[in-house]
Amino acid sequence: MFQSFKAIFYKDFAAFFRSGNAYIILGIYAVLSFASAFYFGGYFSLDNTSLISFFYFQPDILTVLLPAVTMRSWADEYRLGTIEYLLTQPINYAVAVWAKYCATCLFGLLMLAMTLPLWLTSSFLINLDNLNIFSAYLACFLTVCTFCALGCAVSAFNKNTVIAYIITIFVLWGVYSINLDFLLTSTQQFSDEVFAKVIRSLNFSKHYQDVISGQIGLDNLIYFLTLIFPALWVNVVALDYKKQ
Repeated sequence: MFQSFKAIFYKDFAAFFRSGNAYIILGIYAVLSFASAFYFGGYFSLDNTSLISFFYFQPDILTVLLPAVTMRSWADEYRLGTIEYLLTQPINYAVAVWAKYCATCLFGLLMLAMTLPLWLTSSFLINLDNLNIFSAYLACFLTVCTFCALGCAVSAFNKNTVIAYIITIFVLWGVYSINLDFLLTSTQQFSDEVFAKVIRSLNFSKHYQDVISGQIGLDNLIYFLTLIFPALWVNVVALDYKKQ
């Protein structure tokens, strides 16, 4: 099982760099991240002890770029005809799904690692809240893991990488932008504290803001995990459906 996982993982991760897409995605990510922090985030005008001007725009950037990472996960297997070979091998579908998913997450982690020089450089300019910044990077990584799981699931249903990319953007945008707080005002006469907490717990922005502000809690981790694991399960179901 581990050998199968390793073979698929290495194949997918190396494929990013063999095709040259990795360098384009990494370059665009670096430009968008630094440009948003310096030109739109008010890097020099804000109290940036936690680099909030950088982390504020990360979900928007990841929503656009991560679909380019995940769109080929399964769509390329269908396009190249290698999916038949993969599905006839004596491996568990869950192993293949996890291997491809981990490959995309590692690439996402590499994207985040490219921004570490900003943290290092800023530490020479101002006194940073390093613990808060570490928590903010954790929020970004949880976002990467969540978006990659959703993107891989979308790719499992598409043979065309462009369609997979477009659909994934809409799915990620829907998850990222959802805000159910309007239910609290429209049902104010029926709402109570417990109901309000449940509604707010469904908002992506609530959990992301909690973690980047250093207030990470169990509810934040549960939220991300409840998006990741069902998406991976859907991915496995898609493979089983394709085989049948």
